[in-house]
Amino acid sequence: MTKREKIIWCIFGAVLGLLFLLSSTDLIIKEKKAEIYSVSVVFDSTSDTCYTNFKKGVEKAAGDFNADVRYVTLYQEGEAKQQKELVAREIDSGAQAVVLAPAEKNSTQEELGSYAYSCPLILLGDQPSEELPVTSVMRDYAREGELLAQAVAAQADSISPVYVFTKGLSLGNNQEIYEGFTGKLRENGFEAILCSQREGADFKAALDAVLYPGSGKATVAALDPESLTELAQILNSDNHYTGHLAGVFGVGSTAYLLNQMDRGLIRGLVVHNCYNEGYLAVERAVKGIRQGMKKERILLESFYIERPDIRSRKFEKMLYPMD
Repeated sequence: MTKREKIIWCIFGAVLGLLFLLSSTDLIIKEKKAEIYSVSVVFDSTSDTCYTNFKKGVEKAAGDFNADVRYVTLYQEGEAKQQKELVAREIDSGAQAVVLAPAEKNSTQEELGSYAYSCPLILLGDQPSEELPVTSVMRDYAREGELLAQAVAAQADSISPVYVFTKGLSLGNNQEIYEGFTGKLRENGFEAILCSQREGADFKAALDAVLYPGSGKATVAALDPESLTELAQILNSDNHYTGHLAGVFGVGSTAYLLNQMDRGLIRGLVVHNCYNEGYLAVERAVKGIRQGMKKERILLESFYIERPDIRSRKFEKMLYPMD
């Protein structure tokens, strides 16, 4: 090899080495860093146990859209004022969007305007105003009550009253579910008796007063997953209740409630796709951060199911979404 050839090969090797160095140190082709979007999810309860499938949808959307999600629960049940303070805290702490499940519908809605313009707001429930740039991921709550009432009317005796349990009508969307439920019950000749924890009712004392030896069979229904969970736990605690039940119905699709229906304690449930609800909430939150918010309503479908439906092709994936 001549001296000239050696020089050419040395120059060639140096060029290759320089190119490798530049590319490996990100000086030529800069890798685009994915922007991370901060989203806070503020729940309407002191616990998020009834939001398991919802959170699975949130986590999937967070991965798909580069969102960093923070979950926030209340310190005290049903405290709308406290929830407002938590939302303000999250925005002040850097949340670029907030997903909100209102703790108390009316009082919370009056305050939405104060932060609807601060950052994108995704509301799990209907909008209070036609003017606010808020996205609502909602269900037809009155229709859910009607579905529940139709199931009760089809399987119960109208001579006996139906006992309706709830943590409170002013909490969440319970009022609309209750109105749909009682309206449809009256159409079918039924009387509904309300037991509300918000109004001081004790579920166990109410059940003891209704389900006693010698009494006829009673039908009970719960308007929210938390109330239905507590009812199921009470009914499971003492065998003497079982023989006096015409049926247990409610709203919710947690793993615990589905298990209780599979065991035969719960007759029927009104459910919706919680996974899609969570996914859509985060997807719209990130979209709002990127493009700005606009008014939008997304309506999720609700269904009435019984034990055979749990493992049907139509509902199994919805009720038991994969992580």
